[in-house]
Amino acid sequence: MPPDIGKLIQRLDQSSGLVASFAEPDFRKVWFGAVLFALGMWIERLAIGWFVLDQSGSVFLAALSFAIRTVPNLILGPIGGVISDRVPRTTVLMVTSIVRMSTAVSMALVVFFDFATIPILLVLVCLTGSTIAFWSTALLPLQTEIVGQARLGNAISLTSFGQRAIGLVGALAGGILLAWLGPAATLLISAAPLAAATIIFSRVHQPDRAPRTETRFTTDLLDGFRLIFKTPMVRLLLGVMIVVEIFGFSFHGLLPAVAERILEVGPERLGVITGSVSVGAMLGTLLLVLVADRLPRGLMLITVFATFGSLIIVLGNSTIFWLSVVAAAGIGASAAIVDALEWIMLQDSVPETLRGRALGYWNFAIGWGWIGPITLGAIADATSVSNALTFSGAVLAASAVIILVSASSLRQR
Repeated sequence: MPPDIGKLIQRLDQSSGLVASFAEPDFRKVWFGAVLFALGMWIERLAIGWFVLDQSGSVFLAALSFAIRTVPNLILGPIGGVISDRVPRTTVLMVTSIVRMSTAVSMALVVFFDFATIPILLVLVCLTGSTIAFWSTALLPLQTEIVGQARLGNAISLTSFGQRAIGLVGALAGGILLAWLGPAATLLISAAPLAAATIIFSRVHQPDRAPRTETRFTTDLLDGFRLIFKTPMVRLLLGVMIVVEIFGFSFHGLLPAVAERILEVGPERLGVITGSVSVGAMLGTLLLVLVADRLPRGLMLITVFATFGSLIIVLGNSTIFWLSVVAAAGIGASAAIVDALEWIMLQDSVPETLRGRALGYWNFAIGWGWIGPITLGAIADATSVSNALTFSGAVLAASAVIILVSASSLRQR
């Protein structure tokens, strides 16, 4: 990025503070790499979900193709956190980008040659999902190390905004590519931004970390485990994440079915619905950039939790395309804010040397997310997609009320 861009960012920061983190050149590189990584991820996820539903006719299998992405986190989440605290985080980001790129190419070949397609794709989806356990535990602490603790909320909000914004491009492009070129070519194209992200991460300078005592891997793993039991706020945040992952984020797995079964539209309009999730997420994270360091984060988290559930109910019962688009946008905003607030609050609740491990257990929490899409997919196949989403939203909204009443420490955070 040209030097005058850095000067412009500094001038903007002096007047608003909204782009403070961009004053750091290495943050700009990390931000751009994260956005490209997200672009590849969004295109691949859309292509797989539509292809599995189209080939199998089963909402359950389409939801399963989304659900199994989170399963590896149950085991790899804590391990990824330890690795992030021991290995240069830039190296972790490069390796995960390469693995994800290679898996996308493999998916394209499997679809093209049409050999035991869906079973092999599900295995590859599980593999690509395993990268998140290492990706997020390296990306988020690296940003904090680059910009400093004072800009923690700003850095994470800006990166989340960029990733969600590019999701709009990925969703719309994915829908168009699916309609014009088919799933094999779409999956192959999704590998290109991942390759570019790898190159960018190789050029990021790893900041010096605080000195740490050399310990065994197993000792570091156990330290992360003890962290959960010794820090009440960490336990609470991870418990909230498990609930929202199962009953909130599971809506992603049913989007192809919403398009086909409820709205009766094709892949192009599925791209519009998925893109609206990204638009909402972009607006939600933009709002968070404004308020993350100014308003009580715990109360924000509970409020968004309730909104999330209510909008899922709307999505499940709307037969009007544009109302569904608006609901999906609101869901996207809620999902993005929940994620970013969790990342900020978790890192703010632990010492610097334990940030990777704290986020590793966040990945462990999202590892329980497979329960949601599988359960809702089964309900949808047995009854209807509308019933499945109504159930999911109702549980989420009720949980928000319970948390509001019983978790005073979170309300005051």
